[in-house]
Amino acid sequence: MILQTEKLRVNTILIVLSFFFSLIFFNDQVAVNGGLAISKEVEYLGDISPLKFYFLNSWTLITQLAAIFLKIGLSTKITSLVIVFLLTLMLFFSCFFLLNKYLKDFYLSISLTVFLIFFQKNLGDTDYPSLIFTIHTFGAYAQAFVGLITTCLILNKFKLSIFLSFLLLAIHPIVGFWVLSIILFLFLIFKNIKNLSEFIKIISPGLIVLLISASFYLYFKLENFSYDQSLFDIYMNKWDGHRAKTGEVHFVYIIKSLVVLCIINLFLPKKNKNKISFWFVNLLISSSILVYLLFKFTAIGSFGIFSTIIPGRLMSTYTFIAWPLTLALIYNKLQEKKYIKEFFYILIIIYSITHYKNFILINKSFSNVQILFFKQNQNNIFYKLEKLKTNGNIITTENSSFNTMYISKKPILLFKSIDYLPYHPYLVNDVAEILNEVYGYDFNNPPIKHYPYLNDNFFKETFENRDSEDWRKIKEKFNSNYIVVPKNWNLKLDLFLSDEKFNIFRIT
Repeated sequence: MILQTEKLRVNTILIVLSFFFSLIFFNDQVAVNGGLAISKEVEYLGDISPLKFYFLNSWTLITQLAAIFLKIGLSTKITSLVIVFLLTLMLFFSCFFLLNKYLKDFYLSISLTVFLIFFQKNLGDTDYPSLIFTIHTFGAYAQAFVGLITTCLILNKFKLSIFLSFLLLAIHPIVGFWVLSIILFLFLIFKNIKNLSEFIKIISPGLIVLLISASFYLYFKLENFSYDQSLFDIYMNKWDGHRAKTGEVHFVYIIKSLVVLCIINLFLPKKNKNKISFWFVNLLISSSILVYLLFKFTAIGSFGIFSTIIPGRLMSTYTFIAWPLTLALIYNKLQEKKYIKEFFYILIIIYSITHYKNFILINKSFSNVQILFFKQNQNNIFYKLEKLKTNGNIITTENSSFNTMYISKKPILLFKSIDYLPYHPYLVNDVAEILNEVYGYDFNNPPIKHYPYLNDNFFKETFENRDSEDWRKIKEKFNSNYIVVPKNWNLKLDLFLSDEKFNIFRIT
C-alpha cells in the first residue's frame, strides 16, 4: 500500500510538472494543420492545391489524433496544447525514471529532470535541428519516443518498449522502422521465445494500434499520379536543404555521441547490465552515425526510398535522452565519493544563475494561458478571415501561410515550406507551376540554393507589380480570390481586411 501511494505521488508530480511546462513552452503544432484537412475542418475543393494531397497522403498517428480532437470540438490551440502536453509527459517520465534508477534519490532526480527539460539540454544540431519544444511536431515526438523506449528497456519493461516502438512507427515511419527493427532483433536474440504464438502475443497490442492507424490512413489516402522526374531531380539537387550534399559533416555531434557511447560502455554497472538495453543504446548510436556517414560520403541518398531520409535525422533522436543517461551513469560510478550529491546540486545552481535570462522569459510565456483559455484577439486579421465564407485557395506568403490555415481554417494554395516533396515526389509538377506562375520563381534556378521555403523578400516586388488582370488569370487557374500579405505590401487590388501586421486583398 505504501509503495502504491508513493507511485501515485511521483506520477502526480510528474503530470503536474508536465502540464506546467506545456504552458511555458507551448507552441502551435504543425500536426494540427494535417488534422484540419483530415477532419474537413478545412476542406480543399478540387485537386488544384498540392497541400490537399500532402495532408491526406501523409501517414502519422499524431495528425490522426489531431483530427479526432478537432472533430469533437477542441480548438486548434487546445489541440496543440494536448499534443505538447503528451510530448512533455514523455520527456518527464523518461528522464526522471532513468535518473532515479541510478541515483536512487527522488529530490536530486526530479531536480535534474526539471533542469534538463527547462534548459532543453541536448547534444546539439545535425543537418536537422535538435529542438525539444518546437512547432515541428514529428521530429520532437521522435526524440521523446526514443527517450521513453530507451528508459523502458533499461527498466526491463520490454513489452512496453515494443508497444511504444509500434506507436513510433505509426507516428514517424522512418525512425519507427529503425528503432523497432533494432528492438525486435535484440529481443529475438536475447529473449527465450518458445514459439511463434508467444511472439505474436508480445507484438499484438502495438500491431493492432498500427493497423488501425494504417487503415485510417488508407481510407483517406488519395491516388498518386505521374510526375516529371527531371523536375524532381532539380528539387533534390537545387532546392532540398536537409539532404543536400554540401560537404558539411557535423563532427562535433559525432564526437559527443562517441563520448556518450564510451561512458555507457565503461560506466554501466556490470551487475545491473541487461543485454537488450545495453546493446540497444550501442546499436542506436553507432548505426545512426554509420547511416549519417554513408549519406554524406556516398550516393545512397539518390536511390529510391533512401531519398526521403534526412542524414542527421536518426542521430538527433537520442540528443535529449543522452543527457540523463550520461549524468545517471557518471553519478552512479562516483556515488561513493564524498559530496558528489552536493556537487551535482551546485552545478545545477551555477548553470541556472549564469542562464538567468531563461527564467525571465517565463513571464512572457504565461501570456499563452490567456491565448489558450480566454478570449481571442478579435482584431487579429486571421480571426476575421475565419468568418469569411470562401472555398477558394488563399494565396499566402512566408509569414502568413501557417495562421491562415491554423487560425482562419481556410485552405491555402501553398505552404511556407515545400520540403515535403521527397516524401511526395508526384506533387513536384504542381509545386513548380505554383512557384513559377504565382510567386515568380524560376523553379530550375532557385534564388537561394538548398532553401525549400518561400521568401517574402524575393517575390514582394512580383506581387506589387502585377495588375488586376494578371491576378484575375491567377484566380481563374488556381481558384484563389484572396491574398494575405504583410502590412507594408501594396498590391494593385481592393484592400479587403487589414490589421497592424497583415493586409488581405481580394481579387475581383
